Amino acid sequence: MHILIVDDREDNLYFLKALLGGNGHTVNACANGEDALTYLQKEKVDLIISDILMPVMDGFQLCRKIKADPKTASIPLIFYTATYTGEQDEELAMKVGASRFVVKPCEPELMIKTINEVFAEAHNGQTAKTAQPVSEEEVFKLYSERLVRKLEQKMLQLEKEVAARKETEKVLASSERRYRQLYNSIRDAILVTDTSRHITDWNPAFERMFGHVDNAMLGQSTRMIYESDEDYENMGKVLEGLYDAQSSLQQLNFKRADGSVFTGESSVFCLRSDEDELLGYICVVRDITERLESEKHNRLLEEQLQHSQKMESLGRLAGGIAHDFNNLLSVILGYSEIMVSHNHIDSKQQDFANEIYQAGLRARGLTRQLLAFSRKQVLEMHHLDANTVVAGFKNLMARMIGEDIKLEVQLSEKPLTIIADIGQIEQVLMNLAVNARDAMPGGGNISIGISQVDFDDTCARQVPDLVPGSYVLISFRDSGQGIDKQTLSHIFEPFFTTKGREHGTGLGLATSYGIVKQHGGSIWAYSEPGSGTIFHIYLPLSNEEALSVSESPSEPQPAFAATIMVVEDDKAVLGLVCEVLSRSGYFVIESSNPIEAVERAAAFKDPIHLIISDLVMPEMRGPEVCAKVRDLHPETAVIYMSGYPEHGLTGKNKRVGNFLFLQKPVTVKTLLNTCRQALQGSERSRNLAR
Repeated sequence: MHILIVDDREDNLYFLKALLGGNGHTVNACANGEDALTYLQKEKVDLIISDILMPVMDGFQLCRKIKADPKTASIPLIFYTATYTGEQDEELAMKVGASRFVVKPCEPELMIKTINEVFAEAHNGQTAKTAQPVSEEEVFKLYSERLVRKLEQKMLQLEKEVAARKETEKVLASSERRYRQLYNSIRDAILVTDTSRHITDWNPAFERMFGHVDNAMLGQSTRMIYESDEDYENMGKVLEGLYDAQSSLQQLNFKRADGSVFTGESSVFCLRSDEDELLGYICVVRDITERLESEKHNRLLEEQLQHSQKMESLGRLAGGIAHDFNNLLSVILGYSEIMVSHNHIDSKQQDFANEIYQAGLRARGLTRQLLAFSRKQVLEMHHLDANTVVAGFKNLMARMIGEDIKLEVQLSEKPLTIIADIGQIEQVLMNLAVNARDAMPGGGNISIGISQVDFDDTCARQVPDLVPGSYVLISFRDSGQGIDKQTLSHIFEPFFTTKGREHGTGLGLATSYGIVKQHGGSIWAYSEPGSGTIFHIYLPLSNEEALSVSESPSEPQPAFAATIMVVEDDKAVLGLVCEVLSRSGYFVIESSNPIEAVERAAAFKDPIHLIISDLVMPEMRGPEVCAKVRDLHPETAVIYMSGYPEHGLTGKNKRVGNFLFLQKPVTVKTLLNTCRQALQGSERSRNLAR
């Protein structure tokens, strides 16, 4: 067994090394808690035997730090002490995580037995025999109380020993040394005062914390350590109501020698003589600045989480609205397109139909923006150089924002590849440029910068929804009017706008937010009134080389004479699709019920060349319907149709391969072209070409 002994006394180390080494154990030693923590980071230890009273870091602090570190928390620890020997000392030892509490001196046989018991418990996975978990504040209070009692006893003992006989001088010196070791090893500041609150003593930690390095403060009022008269007076009221065994934990603002202020947690105790005469007060101060900063950071993270959850809920709502609205738009666009294509209606009716059709197209644009915000639009992802995307879009942005606004673009020196839909990234830039233009009615500056940023765990937590890794940062800055804090917290919400109804829909930044999120990135904004606005767009950096995106010319689509089954639970959409297909010469089998569709497919003896199915229906989903139909008619090609995008077809839902996807709302032209494409890809259907 590898055992680490932590003790500052050579005689104790010699005894334990001889005893444990003689029993076949490997033994190493450290003189204090700080050295022990350093050793534990490098070496694996099976058990620790530690003194409590040590310089630099005592045993209580060492045990707390060991149990707080996941790497060392499982190592059992035995306290072996001659100073802390009372029941309350043992209670505190158990609360901080010790496995046993052994008082010096101890018989060798008892020590070996205790070591074997503790190691066996740890080896069998048993936990240390500790009390219920306690908070840091309770441990600090117990620790301070035990410390104050020790200090009080030592101070009273020293007062008596001054008048004692010469034979007791060695005992007095030893007691003084031990007291000072304890006094000086505490990391919290200790201040001792008389009953008038004038300073009589302090420890080195007080000098480090408050910056006082000489005896000039001896006899001074404690007012010098408080930031304000109010804090000083509040502490006075606490002292007036303090009883013998009580302590008071207060959070106050303290002032250092250089005038700087920090927040501290102060625990105050009465200092009394053996005759119960009040001698003064002992104040233990802990600097809690880092703790408060951590709590502030945690609150910020909680606010960011709540904001993300709110945006996610709004996204689901927006996506659901867009889905239902797309069904209505399919009917509006489809029938108006049919009316426009009819030559026998008069020109005014045709104009009316065309106006309906154009309004439907504009409404389709709004639903796509809603889908973009909810991160449910269909993306065409490619490996792109972010520099190329921004540089290629620069001229269009410059024309759009006008000549009175100066546009500056700072590209990265090296290619930075992202996996993105170029049209969607351009949409984000366009939305930001439009907002910047509107914020600078008298002209101004827009600067766009591209760079690479690398986030570790700490940095990634500063940006909402990002994980550690490498990102491409697109920084978009304008010199406009700026945004106040209240408005800034709502800018990514759909339909939120400060421009008025006649100037915007409130979907621009919401769309940008959804697009960036769907690309696996994050968008962040900072602004103050009169200082312009900065948007930071973080997109994951790809290690692959960027490719140029080009579209190949499509071949002429042949006409087919084929049988098409249409399954759609929305009867208006079903009627439209069947009407369009029938007018185009297809034989159509229609059904608004999935189960009925399967029954009709089973009864139909001729080939069914194509099935067009809605994705989400009651009783049976689209992929299940298509799978059952293809079991009966293996030659059937598949087209899914939905107000949600294709990426909803994942996992168990994607049961039929080689399908095409129609995003609602569908136009007549898109419907017919997709049908021809599906039939052209079917081996048996190619013989149907006229």
